[in-house]
Amino acid sequence: MSIDNPQAPEEEIIPFLSFPSLRDTHRELLKQKRAKQNKSEAGNEAFWADVQEFLQRGEAAGAFLDDDEERHSAQNLLDYWHNQLYHAGKEGPEAILAEFDPTTQPEIPDNRCPYIGLDAFNEDNFHLFFGRSNLIGELTRQVTVNRLIAAIGPSGSGKSSVVLAGLIPLLKKGELPGSAMWHYYPTIVPGSAPLARLARLLQPESAPTEEWVPEQIDLLRSNPDHLSELVDEFNTGPAVITIDQFEETFTLCHDDEERAAFLDNLLRLVRTRGQRHVVIVTMRVDYESYLNKVPLFQSLFEQGEVRVAAMNGAELREAIEKPAELVGLKFEDGLVDALVREIVGEPAALPLLQFTLLQLWDNRERNRVTWETYRRLGGVMQALANTADHLYDNLLPEEQVTAKRILLRIVRPSSGLEFTRSRIQRRVLYQSGEAQDRIDRVLDKLIQSRLIRLTEGVTSSDDQIEVAHEALVRNWPRMGEWLEEAAVSLRLRQRLSTQAEEWDRLGRDPGALLRGTQLIDAKQYDDLSPLETEFVTISEETIEQEEMEKEKARLRELEQAKALAEEQKRAADIERQRAEAERQRAEALELATGRTRLFNIALMVTLGLAVGAIFLFVQANQAQSATIDAQATAQAESNARIDALNDAATAVAGQEMAVAAQAVAVEERDEAVAEQATATAQIATSEAFNMARSTEAAKVEETAVAATATIQFESAQATATALSAPTSETTPSQSDTATATPSTEMIMEQYAIDAQLNTIIRDEDGVTMLFITGDTFDMGAGRGDSAANTDEWPQHEVTLDSFYIDQKEVTVRRYARFLNDLGSYRSSCDGSFCVFTGAETIFTSLLNNFSTFESWPSYETMPVNQVSWAGASAYCDWVGARLPTESEWEYAARGLDGRIYPWGNTPPNPTLANYNLLDSAALDDLTFSPLEPVDSYPDGTSPFGVLGMAGGVMEWVEDWYSDTAYENPPRDGSPYRDDASGERVLRGGTWNSPAADIRTTTRFHLPPKISNPNSDAEVYWGVGFRCVRDAD
Repeated sequence: MSIDNPQAPEEEIIPFLSFPSLRDTHRELLKQKRAKQNKSEAGNEAFWADVQEFLQRGEAAGAFLDDDEERHSAQNLLDYWHNQLYHAGKEGPEAILAEFDPTTQPEIPDNRCPYIGLDAFNEDNFHLFFGRSNLIGELTRQVTVNRLIAAIGPSGSGKSSVVLAGLIPLLKKGELPGSAMWHYYPTIVPGSAPLARLARLLQPESAPTEEWVPEQIDLLRSNPDHLSELVDEFNTGPAVITIDQFEETFTLCHDDEERAAFLDNLLRLVRTRGQRHVVIVTMRVDYESYLNKVPLFQSLFEQGEVRVAAMNGAELREAIEKPAELVGLKFEDGLVDALVREIVGEPAALPLLQFTLLQLWDNRERNRVTWETYRRLGGVMQALANTADHLYDNLLPEEQVTAKRILLRIVRPSSGLEFTRSRIQRRVLYQSGEAQDRIDRVLDKLIQSRLIRLTEGVTSSDDQIEVAHEALVRNWPRMGEWLEEAAVSLRLRQRLSTQAEEWDRLGRDPGALLRGTQLIDAKQYDDLSPLETEFVTISEETIEQEEMEKEKARLRELEQAKALAEEQKRAADIERQRAEAERQRAEALELATGRTRLFNIALMVTLGLAVGAIFLFVQANQAQSATIDAQATAQAESNARIDALNDAATAVAGQEMAVAAQAVAVEERDEAVAEQATATAQIATSEAFNMARSTEAAKVEETAVAATATIQFESAQATATALSAPTSETTPSQSDTATATPSTEMIMEQYAIDAQLNTIIRDEDGVTMLFITGDTFDMGAGRGDSAANTDEWPQHEVTLDSFYIDQKEVTVRRYARFLNDLGSYRSSCDGSFCVFTGAETIFTSLLNNFSTFESWPSYETMPVNQVSWAGASAYCDWVGARLPTESEWEYAARGLDGRIYPWGNTPPNPTLANYNLLDSAALDDLTFSPLEPVDSYPDGTSPFGVLGMAGGVMEWVEDWYSDTAYENPPRDGSPYRDDASGERVLRGGTWNSPAADIRTTTRFHLPPKISNPNSDAEVYWGVGFRCVRDAD
């Protein structure tokens, strides 16, 4: 601008579109002013021309400034420079802000959008990233002291953005000494083959991929220092490797050896004594427990971890307003405050905020965002779901089918009920058999709505398709319903992809081919990739070839079997003839031996009776001599007693001896000897009692003698019986002196009967409660249990009183009744959430229809899930019960015999418990789903008949958790009350627990209250409960 023409034509004036742009130009002019004394006269004239242009643009800016504070500040700046012109003797405009004119608001070009939607921020848009300066500073400080840096937080907390758009650009600018000179590798994600990702990351441009990658994978597997060696070889200074979504190392890589090699190489890289290389990772907090399997890596990980927490109000405001200021975008009064209030404290809501801001931008009125647009979108928490529903509802019916198919194809199952995004090529979608033009048309609409992301390939068929963010999976109820319906089939479909990749990685090992039902299922898919198609085809051909070989082998074996059968038949005939001859000889020998034995028995019986008769005779004579003086006075009484005794003894003796002798005779099949023995016995007995009768003067002594005779007779009879019976190996000490003691098994059988006989029905909710008989049992794992964790030791005795326990877990239907009676759930259970409902997460069976609670259709009898300890305790109190103590729960699960599982010591299978959902054997069975009715596993009951104590949902108990609780435990059945850990105990394992974690002694622990409803939904998956009552 010339000094001679200070007033440029009006049409040439380009006003400042925002106060920040006016302010920044003011600051630049101040810098020029301080330096103008060193300039030439021509330079000074150019400076004053810039001031005059500033004043003209500033005047015009008034039409765009509607904020009173901004107008006041802008006028002050104009006044300042107008005064400077005056003192310099220069002419200038009046420098008075123009009136605000809504009709003249600028139309901001679409390509200047300051928001990114569901994408993560990166180095390309770091200038739009605001609000995380404190967190970036903390990460930067970690780089100075650690070499493994981890940003860890919930999905949607912004951990990837803070690293890729915050930390990395800052380091590249030289925030730390020398960091501008470090080598920064492109960011990678581990995927299912993390070693291949590392190999490609370090691949020189001149190296052919088909040779370099397999060779480096082998070296990385065999040498944990290979990564360090490669990095040192290609760099003279420090290098930085950034790994996003580090949890995929555990969730997508199913090769334990590859995972271990990947982690070992990273560990060696950051511990090498050479260059100070740095590894930066981002990881979802809900997968942090996987690190327990790699303690050395975990230790280093924890030293350098930074927790990505929810943004505070000031940070959120900065993230909203700062990008808008860069392009002159304005919000109507109070709208930014509403956005901040809606998501402040929500760690997983940042993608939803960015998506909402992007929708507000798309629907702006010139340079303004209005309340009307905000309300139409439904606010931050509903904008994504409403946008997705609007798109889907406006598709043609056949396009809706295609859209559903595409969206289900680009997610993959993760742990529990969770699903994460997956990347596939466009050509994979073409293989479904649908029209390509319809697939492309639907893809374009999904991309334009920013629900999915496309990364361009060499050709359009190579384009990579993925969900823009997991937030779509979590926050769009319609997709949640699709995923729940297709949960098992999606896992099977994903397993096929993983198996095909593993087969190819193993050099197409025949042992990795499909067999049986897996091959049958794979042949039903119509969207197989080229690799999967080849995998299935070769599997089928191999099976056919194996069947042909088996048939040939079967025919050969059949011929051999026929020849062998004929030979064996001939040998059997010879053996049969020999055996018949031996049998006949044995029978003859047995007959002779039997006759001899029978004669000996009869002879011994006869001699015994004769000796007894003589003894009785002598005793009778002695009694007669001693009692002769009393004969007269007791004659009548003595005769009566003698006659009665004589008659009874004679009758009994004759009958008993005859029966005994006849029994021996029958057993030995010799009637002649039997008759002789019987007659001899009768004669001997008759003589004995005739001699006793002749003693008429015997009184009491006579009776004693007669009794003695009876005893002697019974002894003889017993001797004869014993001789005629088969020989027994039982000794007197074994049969006579042992005291019978009931076994543990007998006791538990009685306790099981008592549990059923004393059953009660709880009036409050109609639940069946079983009676558990109190006793003393061994609690905890024995030292021989190799699967035990250290917090299950030492084993110790606990004595319990009798109590009642719910036969089944509390169901969704019953818990819904409780909530309806309670009237609320967000702060009604000890001041916190009772349970998660459909308002917080799609992975629940409990619906919240405007504060009316009910279950999903057909899910009424499923166990209620995602319950806090406070919510479980409140329900039990509502029905006049309580949560079981840890010892009560374990006793009800295992009884007195120390069994490993509720049903015994047999390892679990899908007929006994709902467990290990991702296990291939369980998936093959296809007999269960993540949720099952509470009475689904009758074969897996405890010894008392309690259902569902292994797998399904883990169950709250009363006790606080401590890993050393068993060192000084309560031994009377009371709960452990030391709350230092801040967490309560759970028992029983979940549908995703391995076999080792559904043992009767396994212990889990979680905070008793839900602290953050948005992130904790993942933490409390698979958590339910049952109640108990005291027996008194």
